[in-house]
Amino acid sequence: MNGYKIRFNGLDRLYDHYKTEFNEAAQKSWQLGSAVLGKETEKLENSIAKKYSRQYAVAVGSATDGLYFALRAAGIGTEHKVFCPVLSYVATAGAIKRIGSKIYFHDTGNDGNIGEFIYKDKPDAVVYVNLFGNIAEYDRIKTYCKNNQAILIEDAAQSQGAYYGEIPSGALGDVSVFSFDPMKNMPSFGSGGMVLTDNKDIYERVVSLRRHAQHGQSFNYGYNSVISEDHAAQLNLLLDHYDQLQDDRERIANRYYGNLPNKIFIKSNEDIKSSYHKLVMLTNNRDQLKEYLTEQGIETKIHYSQILDPIHQGLYPVAENICRQAISLPIYPFLQNEEIDYICEKIKDFYGI
Repeated sequence: MNGYKIRFNGLDRLYDHYKTEFNEAAQKSWQLGSAVLGKETEKLENSIAKKYSRQYAVAVGSATDGLYFALRAAGIGTEHKVFCPVLSYVATAGAIKRIGSKIYFHDTGNDGNIGEFIYKDKPDAVVYVNLFGNIAEYDRIKTYCKNNQAILIEDAAQSQGAYYGEIPSGALGDVSVFSFDPMKNMPSFGSGGMVLTDNKDIYERVVSLRRHAQHGQSFNYGYNSVISEDHAAQLNLLLDHYDQLQDDRERIANRYYGNLPNKIFIKSNEDIKSSYHKLVMLTNNRDQLKEYLTEQGIETKIHYSQILDPIHQGLYPVAENICRQAISLPIYPFLQNEEIDYICEKIKDFYGI
């Protein structure tokens, strides 16, 4: 356990809770003899598309691949301009770099999501991120893209289960991408992602790209980006329990909010439902607090320690401040009330509250 009383991620607890079901689902898929792109993957794609109100869903090897496929399938290439938030995991900008498009970074708002669009250049695509599971200002972003005839790509890697009003994350882009990385709310015990869209042409291009651009008996230069049938089976099981697992995350977040000053947390507006992927507080002496909590047996993380455009430090004051002050606390199903209270007690001890 590396000396921690409370780990940052509870993947082990999730596995222990569903161990029998996970093992049975995996064994069943192995017995069917199909390693990839079989019935479990098809079931997962159909279920995800239905649950998140999309016409099509395509399972891929990772959300990183999913973002790249989304851009390529939407026709974005080296000659195009793409707007992107300067605060996110490196995979967001990495997918655009992989395409070879010109990136225009933007500062964030106080919620950590992409702020106002400041460039006079019109984008060909906007990739935005629902950071920490908090939905960005969708109406503003959607209107901007419509007015500029730009493709809108939702990086929903952290926001599966979140809602903008009545619209679920996963339906907030021309193309949307989920992640099943082990750190995500619906984790695969490996990796995985899902590309969602209502556009048939984009759907068919992504299907082609994920498997060596195969068309019938002919091949082109594509990729090998699929999830295994046993992982798809385990994800199908988690999807059946997903709403309850999300309720548990919300309950845990509210217990933190009740124990610590609300204003220190990065949160969505009240009319937006978060996925509670991360619980991030902003605080002075962040690094000292992290060291202190480690000494108390509490594992924390820093998301993120630097902006995606480090060459131009000083141009993104809000994002840079978040990088200096943000610390992520443990939040996951099966985290116990007494553990949450212990974490909050130690934070208050550190600040003399």
